[in-house]
Amino acid sequence: MKKLLTLICLLIASTSVKAADTTVVVSHQDVTILTDPIVGNTIYPKWATFPPLSTQYRKVLLQLNFECAPGYKCGEWDYMNNIIVGRVGTKTASPLNYEIARLMTPFGFYWNSGMNWQHTWYYDVTDFAMLLHDSVEVIYRHTGDEPNNDRGWKINLKFICIKGTPSCEPVAMTRLWDGVFEYGNDNDSIEKHLIPVNVTLNNQTNIARFKAINTGHGSDSASGCLEYCKKYRQVKWDGNVVNTRDLWRNDCGANAVYPQSNTWVYDRGGWCPGSPVRYDDVDITGLTGGTQHSVDMDMEPYVAYKEYGNLNTSAYLIEYAAPANTNDVSVENIMAPSAEPEFKRLNPICGNPIIVIRNNGSATLTSAKIEYGLDGGNMATYDWKGNLGLWQYDTVRLTSPVNWGSKNGKFVVTVKDPNGQADGYADDNMMSSEFNGANTFPDKIIVHFMTNNDASENSYKIVNVSTGQVHFSKNNLRNQTLYLDTISLSPGACYQFYFSDEGQSTRSGGVNKDGLQFLSFYDLLEGTGTLRIKNANNGATLKDVTALNAGPFGLSGGNFGSFYSLNFMSVFGLNTPNVEPTASIEVFPNPASDKLYVNYTTSASQGNIQLLDMQGRVLYTEAIAKVSGTAMINIASLVPGIYVIKVTTGNESHVEKVVKR
Repeated sequence: MKKLLTLICLLIASTSVKAADTTVVVSHQDVTILTDPIVGNTIYPKWATFPPLSTQYRKVLLQLNFECAPGYKCGEWDYMNNIIVGRVGTKTASPLNYEIARLMTPFGFYWNSGMNWQHTWYYDVTDFAMLLHDSVEVIYRHTGDEPNNDRGWKINLKFICIKGTPSCEPVAMTRLWDGVFEYGNDNDSIEKHLIPVNVTLNNQTNIARFKAINTGHGSDSASGCLEYCKKYRQVKWDGNVVNTRDLWRNDCGANAVYPQSNTWVYDRGGWCPGSPVRYDDVDITGLTGGTQHSVDMDMEPYVAYKEYGNLNTSAYLIEYAAPANTNDVSVENIMAPSAEPEFKRLNPICGNPIIVIRNNGSATLTSAKIEYGLDGGNMATYDWKGNLGLWQYDTVRLTSPVNWGSKNGKFVVTVKDPNGQADGYADDNMMSSEFNGANTFPDKIIVHFMTNNDASENSYKIVNVSTGQVHFSKNNLRNQTLYLDTISLSPGACYQFYFSDEGQSTRSGGVNKDGLQFLSFYDLLEGTGTLRIKNANNGATLKDVTALNAGPFGLSGGNFGSFYSLNFMSVFGLNTPNVEPTASIEVFPNPASDKLYVNYTTSASQGNIQLLDMQGRVLYTEAIAKVSGTAMINIASLVPGIYVIKVTTGNESHVEKVVKR
């Protein structure tokens, strides 16, 4: 979890700032983006009016919202999208075409505009602030070659310009490299294209930031490079290596956009489907203005076997004057409690808040005071200790309890007294977030878990958040086995249920991080599992983790990737039925070759079991006349593929996907 929090916080930023200090600039409003299968990309240029050149920015955030296009399915594939500053000033100005942000679209095949699916991402584009004044041409570029007559996206793109004194004044920007370069071609080495760039620094320059947007695509047939293999890149300053970093994302299974179809959980060369590409930043400090230097980026030496992958890079050198203040700390984000979609794996909470702070001063930040609590209530205090250099972040889990009482509310946090001194810039010391309350469960629950064919990957635990102690844990599980664990809880306590799919697989030998119902056609042998939390007092389902959440032919909630987390409060004597269906089924074996068995439990004694194909056609129906039992269905004659088992009684139904080998 700590790794996930640290990585997310470096990308996303909250928009809870003073309205009087902020100008919101909308460049693209309700724009439908479609592919051009012939050309392979489409561009959507829009002109927008930003604050004048005389305006200073403390921070600039880019907000990107995605939905399915009206009347369409969402886009099916993981395509690259680029946000580009085309021209600045007038339509006759020379094109800059500076890429300032990149997104890889999610695998959205099962979604459509009637499902009200949407997601919002934020980018901190402050490093490009010197481009965002007066009239600016903002280009949205959507790549891909899928059909454009039945699928597409609707986007909204806005810039949140927060006025104020910058922590360091930007003074110059140089584009280093921009292009798509073959990787592993011994006859055309990538280093022939990533050649050193000589720069003469601005007279005011004290800090230079190497800033790149790097992603690997394509695949060498032997090792999967550059998309599916880990390779490093090195940044050199005056011929000396100043930073080495893997061009790799190892957290695709922890993506906030889930469930998706296809191979969304597979780790990749610097990107994940349905996730913004993180900036690759390296800061060189203590520079003298007016001096000459060279900057270079080298890729790990590599010769491909047959085919070549590609490095897609946009890289810049951005120069800054010395920091404006010695002691300057800011609160950058509230990750929990939060209603932001990108933090849905962490929320809602009933325990410790999680925030992100940053050092903006020239002095190393070693201490600060953090005050926090519900708006209008009593504030708790946390004394932060650490060691942050300029522009470094820390993800802070606050320790003192908060009385979350109501179902929803407003959380407020203030950070101050950096290094025991007055803050040189106090306007970004406070932030707030709106939130919804956590789930409320009774003091006795049942964890109902039917394993799939790779149970060695799985374990779960229930942690008492108030004490930090593990209250219950489960591991060493067997394949295709039903576990029913009854767990007593302390009334009034806050708990976290954490289910992991991050263990070693006995089937593949690696760590798959693919949840309980991963339905990629590339990996169907793992089968499906079911996971539910039930009320031990009356058997009602409190949370059906693996329920199909988008109709019978949508995606299963069991396709959650690396882990599933749920926070809840325990309440004495809670015995009210849950609004979710009480029907439940287990289908085994899954995948199956000839015979399929369905264990079912329902709330009514009359109903039926159906077998359907993915087009919704009913292939088999069997009536049931009791509330529980086992049915056998012969599927030997079916063609291999994915099918659906549907159990219906009264006004409720439950479905599970099954794979026919």
